[in-house]
Amino acid sequence: MLARKLEYLIALAKEEHFARAAAVCNVSQPALSAGIHQLEQELGIQIVKRGQRFHGLTEQGYVVLNWAQRMEVECRRLHQELRDTSGELNGTLRIGVLNSSTPFISIFTLPFSERFPNVNLRVISGSPFDIQQGIEDMVYDIAISFIQDAPSRYLRSHKLYSQRYYVLTMKGGNFSGRESVEWDELKQVPLCLYPPETHIFAPDVYEVLGTSPAGVARLETNNMFVLLDHVRSGKIVSLLPMPVLFMVAGNSEFEAIPLAGVISGGYIGIGLPNRETPSPLAESFFNIATSSQVLSKFHEFCKPKSSLAALTPHMLPTYISSIEQKS
Repeated sequence: MLARKLEYLIALAKEEHFARAAAVCNVSQPALSAGIHQLEQELGIQIVKRGQRFHGLTEQGYVVLNWAQRMEVECRRLHQELRDTSGELNGTLRIGVLNSSTPFISIFTLPFSERFPNVNLRVISGSPFDIQQGIEDMVYDIAISFIQDAPSRYLRSHKLYSQRYYVLTMKGGNFSGRESVEWDELKQVPLCLYPPETHIFAPDVYEVLGTSPAGVARLETNNMFVLLDHVRSGKIVSLLPMPVLFMVAGNSEFEAIPLAGVISGGYIGIGLPNRETPSPLAESFFNIATSSQVLSKFHEFCKPKSSLAALTPHMLPTYISSIEQKS
């Protein structure tokens, strides 16, 4: 069948190796090679570059691959809609989440899972570019990311918060006890930051901070444990986005102090992709996530004073691993 041959092509493009692709498809390597060759004959084009080993796809091959990937998504949706007509809601919902937004994702996923216990959730974190590309390639059914820059990409969207930044310091260390910190003050103290390639900050942050003056240490790391260890010394501070509140909640060592003034970090929200046939699972998730009951819990989390007292640091490992995966 055509669908099976397209499955072979998708696996080969992903694995970039005939034997591994055959193993993924649970067929022999000759069977996979024959299936792709038959696909080439049926379409009258060359899909795979010739050679003893896999050397990539031809230009027309990539066109076929893109079509095959879209067909795969539509097949999954067909199965989902058929299940929905039976009165059940199950399957797998794929959620793309901005790296810096992972600490509060359970505020949305847990109510959804309680309502639809037969639905599996696949939550993947990434940079804004990763999320955007995943939406365009139909890798994600719904996204929690920046939404103001591409309203046409989403059929429905809901703004959750504007990106804000906090100084993370030890109690008794630099800026401890302050109501706020000015951006210019950060230039004068030893600072530990996530590097630009992690996409934790808006690009403007690095421009505003510039380079540190002579004699003032500046450390970059993609490891949260390294960052916390340096802040714990009391000799260095860090800068993190709003979800840092989860990290210091219930912790007697650290303080999170808001930065005065706003750098345009953009709006983060929930976006339902603009597609001809929206996923029923994604629509259900969007409706639950934007319900007044769920949003009230989220907005309570966003209040620095109350959330620090109410939250526990159990989600810190999740936040650490999600950021470090990208690195």
